[in-house]
Amino acid sequence: MSLPDHREYRALGYMMDGTPFFIHAIREWDRSAILDLFQRSSQQSRYFRYFETKQTLTDAELDYYTRLDFFRHVGLAAEAPHEEGIIGVGRYIEVQPPLDPRRAEVAFLVRDDYQGKGVATQLLKHLIRIARDNGIVQFEAEMLPSNSKMIEVFDRSGYELKRSREPDSLRVVFPIHDERIPF
Repeated sequence: MSLPDHREYRALGYMMDGTPFFIHAIREWDRSAILDLFQRSSQQSRYFRYFETKQTLTDAELDYYTRLDFFRHVGLAAEAPHEEGIIGVGRYIEVQPPLDPRRAEVAFLVRDDYQGKGVATQLLKHLIRIARDNGIVQFEAEMLPSNSKMIEVFDRSGYELKRSREPDSLRVVFPIHDERIPF
């Protein structure tokens, strides 16, 4: 059985109020839309995502975020109907060197005016589908303890989280193999 080509991934997501939005695989031609998302994000959102105050994304970073293999490094973008550009992105990157069990770190950036509406939750759900196809069995995420919206995404996921406190961050690790989770 061959794996689906996730470079062509497309799906519908739904915000908590039922508003639909589009989810698609990030491709090289999304560079300017990803840069626009970054520029339209508040300093706080950027800090929560990158753990530093970033003013821009470099060409090398944009290459890294858009030239994906869709096996070890997967990225999805969310677009709302009647909106210009991307409203959020989610990605996973397999921990290198590969561990047993295989696991990947997951991260998100959602435009401030769409935070708390379920965009990251839906992106997580679709990243899990792709990760399972690719043999990833655990996700992990590192976030600042003050990033309550991201902590809530993982708390509401239905997965059994293992938490650990790092000096300046909170780390969660969770198995993604349980398909009974009603996400």
